[in-house]
Amino acid sequence: MKRIAVTGPAGAGKSRLAREIGAAYGIDVLHLDALFWRPGWVETPAADWEALQRRELARDSWIVDAQFDDMIPDWFDAADLVVLVDASPLRCLWRVSRRRLDGRGGPDVPPGSEPAPVHRALANFTRGQWHYRRTVRPKLLAELAPRRGRQGIVVLRAGEEARRFLAHLRRRGGSF
Repeated sequence: MKRIAVTGPAGAGKSRLAREIGAAYGIDVLHLDALFWRPGWVETPAADWEALQRRELARDSWIVDAQFDDMIPDWFDAADLVVLVDASPLRCLWRVSRRRLDGRGGPDVPPGSEPAPVHRALANFTRGQWHYRRTVRPKLLAELAPRRGRQGIVVLRAGEEARRFLAHLRRRGGSF
């Protein structure tokens, strides 16, 4: 297994899971948020963004970490395995709140940029979770459904499931 797409809502733990898989197998992890945001929270222009994703997608091996609506569709097509970290909104809110209160901005803070003030960040996060649950998640599940049986699809809902999944990958030498 050389190409793995890890997706889910903000705060679900997908970046951590992607890093653990990458460290275990020596595969580079691509955090799309980190590639998208430029210093000062400047967005990458749409044409450049698609070209950048296509360049990274052409690599022999990768683990990509992103929300479904931030990715070009080709990531799932090229992946040997798609992992959906389907954490509850409350778990996501807890993780993001804890990370912010600890002074960590998260994996998506661009170099030379400060995270938004906590009150603004949590309000934006809550709106994002609402949008994800109502709009993005149903589309993502519909995208994954026909892939089952012809592509590796894993849905993890809790931390314990992620730990078992990682242990399973280690036992199987990286194959699912």
